[in-house]
Amino acid sequence: MGISCEEVWHDLSDYIDGELNSNQHALFDAHFAGCPHCRAVLDGARNVIHLYRDERVLAMPAAVEERLQETLREHTRSPRRSFLAWGLAAAAALPLAFGLFSILPRLKRRSSSPQRDVPPGTGLVAVSQDEKIKVFHIAGCAKLEGKPKFISVEEALHDGYTPCPYCIGKARQEKNG
Repeated sequence: MGISCEEVWHDLSDYIDGELNSNQHALFDAHFAGCPHCRAVLDGARNVIHLYRDERVLAMPAAVEERLQETLREHTRSPRRSFLAWGLAAAAALPLAFGLFSILPRLKRRSSSPQRDVPPGTGLVAVSQDEKIKVFHIAGCAKLEGKPKFISVEEALHDGYTPCPYCIGKARQEKNG
């Protein structure tokens, strides 16, 4: 069973980083051997990574670096009052930051419900006892590993499973069009 170009693009960075299991890696190799378009995307991604890692590409011209260093030196020679003003502002911002971080999880829980991620009309979903992470899949999902057990969406959510972003997204695209 081969994989589609969309599946290759979705997991391309995992392939490049060597984070796929041996079966998935073999599927990708076979796909690249037969698909010149995906092979070109792979080569392009590797070129971008290579260029990004080359510090000469991102090096700042000497004249620009000198002007930047001079500007930084001018602005860091500020009087003690400026330091105190920054210190007071930071001290005043700390309680505000702690308050914001304490309410963020509650806001996230309200705005993100796994039930809303599941496309309407999804009846039974597949879960695997072998997975370390509790994720439910639509039947036939390539990301489902191990022997599937079919349960209702409600039961999966009640048991702490979350939807697989890969197959749920694919199902939503198919339903929308």
